[in-house]
Amino acid sequence: MTLHAEVSIAQLCKNGEELCGDNVQITRTTDSVIVVVSDGLGSGVKANILATLTTKIASSMLARGANLDDVVETIAQTLPVCRERKIAYSTLQILRIAYDGNATLVEFDSPRTLLSRVGHVMPFPAQPRTIGGKTVLAGQFELMENDWLLLVSDGVIHAGIGGLLPLGLGWQGAAARFAEDVNKAKDTVDLCSSLINCCEGYYLGQPGDDTTVVAIKIRSPRRINLMMGPPASPERDADVVQSFLAAPGQKIVSGGTTATLVSRIIGKPLKVSLEYDDPAIPPIAHLEGIDLVTEGVLTLNAAADRLHSPADLKRSNRRDGASLAARMLLGGDHIFIWAGGAVNPAHQNPLLPAAMNIKMQVLARLRSQLEALGKIVHIEWV
Repeated sequence: MTLHAEVSIAQLCKNGEELCGDNVQITRTTDSVIVVVSDGLGSGVKANILATLTTKIASSMLARGANLDDVVETIAQTLPVCRERKIAYSTLQILRIAYDGNATLVEFDSPRTLLSRVGHVMPFPAQPRTIGGKTVLAGQFELMENDWLLLVSDGVIHAGIGGLLPLGLGWQGAAARFAEDVNKAKDTVDLCSSLINCCEGYYLGQPGDDTTVVAIKIRSPRRINLMMGPPASPERDADVVQSFLAAPGQKIVSGGTTATLVSRIIGKPLKVSLEYDDPAIPPIAHLEGIDLVTEGVLTLNAAADRLHSPADLKRSNRRDGASLAARMLLGGDHIFIWAGGAVNPAHQNPLLPAAMNIKMQVLARLRSQLEALGKIVHIEWV
């Protein structure tokens, strides 16, 4: 069974600092997702550079197929030890989750990673190992659907220290809060928000350390199917539409010609809405069996704009075609696009902006934005 790791991040900068001294890198490959977290020594620019260097080295090596031992050894040899404190210049957490559920973890000088399964919270199983002269914790575990994982930096453990909580929240306190919030969270964004707000509260709004929360939920992947444009050959119309309709997941049809084609093939009426939520975006339509029907190039170009601010998009109640399409795409993990090869003369209008002259450029822009959000995008030209 193929699983999906939904990942969200929330951070607080140390009070008075512009840059966070923690860094997180998320990399999705063809067979796994790699999460790397590092806490740079100190705070501010120096800590940010050290943490970013650590995560970049680790994620780049792993994405290119290096094994974890080589990655840890490289980082151990690359980053020096503080002369005064005799500790490493940055901590390291590496979590690699294969799409079959097999998870591998390495931790160096970082708080323990938490695992929640069926309401029971425990540390991720790991044992001490020596790699490159450094003692690390390393382990493997088979994850299941609805498992949750939590990675945090020291800022979470120290929350409230010397103030509301004389000894800080501590690892046990973080685990207890995780156990409480995970049962109420709708998704990883919700869980991150709850935990980071808790930490900010204990710090009385003035964080004494950079604070990072990374929440991961293991679930079935969500698939979104988008059809834009009729096939290059009219003889393929019926086959392409039937293939699109048979695919699992939600369905979006973009473009008036495409919607008319689908309507004709399935024998259902196409009903255009007369409501304009945004006068700059053409109205949507309704077609039985299709989750969303929109205009094509203008709407998808605007949808790519909306995806630049996913947090604003989630909070927004806008019901125009671009917002609806962007919100639906944002909720997917695997985006399958059926791109019709037929040429629409309207797309060649010289009065249109250059970036919208052809659907290929619009789809390329949409794909780039979705991939930046961690989506896996497949485009098939038909």
